[in-house]
Amino acid sequence: MLLFVMRHGHAEPLGKSDETRALTEDGRAEVAGVCKERASELAQVKTLWASPFVRTRQTAKIVADTFGLTVEIQELLTGDTPVDQLLDAIAQADPSVFPLMLVSHQPLVGRLVNGLCGSGDEHPMGTASLACVRSDVWATGCAELEWLQHRP
Repeated sequence: MLLFVMRHGHAEPLGKSDETRALTEDGRAEVAGVCKERASELAQVKTLWASPFVRTRQTAKIVADTFGLTVEIQELLTGDTPVDQLLDAIAQADPSVFPLMLVSHQPLVGRLVNGLCGSGDEHPMGTASLACVRSDVWATGCAELEWLQHRP
């Protein structure tokens, strides 16, 4: 099964609250560029989960609009969720939702990708970075990194 993990695009500086930070125009362009670069792969996505924060919802909307998907908001995709809790949710997901795409934050996306692949901190996840991992079992050290795309 395939799992796509994306970090939101570049966002405004911290203002009133972290939850309300929006994407900048550059951030929108980063996300659109990654979607264009990986269009054939992302066309496979069946389900799109996003954090409830504004910048991740905006990132997911760009993906959804590009590929005809619906965004499902998942509270567990906020950046401070323990990776094990997210892995449990992914493992319990019906196989029909895969390929699944997650749009979230650091440090969660980095910990998830590196944890699944057993790679320490080898795979950085900058803004608008997109990783594709393959696994039959969603557990630490059980996945293989297919590719990692950084913003164009």
